[in-house]
Amino acid sequence: MFEKVLLPTDFSGDSHRVLEYVRDIPGIREVILLHVVDATRQSIRGWTHGPEIENARILLEENRQALEKGGVKTEVIVETIVDTITQGTIPLTILEKADTENVSLIAMGARGKNTIREILLGSVSASVIRNAKCPVLLMRFPPGSRAGGKRPGLFERILVPVDFSGPSRDVLALLKHIPSAGHVFLLHVVDKGESAEEIQAAVKAAMEKLAIIKKDLTADGIAVEGLVHVGYPPDEINATAGRCNATLILMSPHGEGWTRELRALFIGSTTNAVIRRADRPVLIAAGPVHGQ
Repeated sequence: MFEKVLLPTDFSGDSHRVLEYVRDIPGIREVILLHVVDATRQSIRGWTHGPEIENARILLEENRQALEKGGVKTEVIVETIVDTITQGTIPLTILEKADTENVSLIAMGARGKNTIREILLGSVSASVIRNAKCPVLLMRFPPGSRAGGKRPGLFERILVPVDFSGPSRDVLALLKHIPSAGHVFLLHVVDKGESAEEIQAAVKAAMEKLAIIKKDLTADGIAVEGLVHVGYPPDEINATAGRCNATLILMSPHGEGWTRELRALFIGSTTNAVIRRADRPVLIAAGPVHGQ
């Protein structure tokens, strides 16, 4: 499935914690650790980037050792790369590396070390998600997840927002190819209705559709629970993730609204709002998934 994974890192706290979850990624066989040194702008010490590059090599080697200590030594081939750019941007370099290496997943922390960043989501992460041709695993961590004790598996409790669109159905198909999938919560949010009767009818119709999906997934041995809520989808998705103690939110970058309005160059508004507010990992199933 996700056999070859690109792990861009800026050595921030979030980036380091991503390493803890590598072993949870289904089908993983190779990891590429990437750090991009931005030489397009002058640093406070001038145009000397040599020490920064050498320090990055040292830190990448420490990350490689951390992966091996995490129990992935015999299963994962780790390649460490320091890419120095003199033109372009860090997100573009990450996306180009993902393309040239034909990776099946990009896994990265939600926020980096920059002191000036987009609200609640690092600018590099936002740009990568917006333009990636393969799935992107954006790592955030629920409150209290740093506490001691055994942590749950990444795919142990999966929340899947469903709007019954084509992209949404693709995500549901992906579930069947996740061998480590635990309990799955299917959530549809009714956000339209001119009257109580219309809303009630929409809820009933959604429950019937979810029942059909649940039957199909259950036949493949997946434990499924269907949920229908009324409200603003991004808020309901994130709130439900908290109530269900979801370990992962799995969703398409585009939904029904995007399909209807043909906004091909932009991430769907619901997905965008969810990833900016989520306090747990979000897997954006963009593009083809190897093995699907």
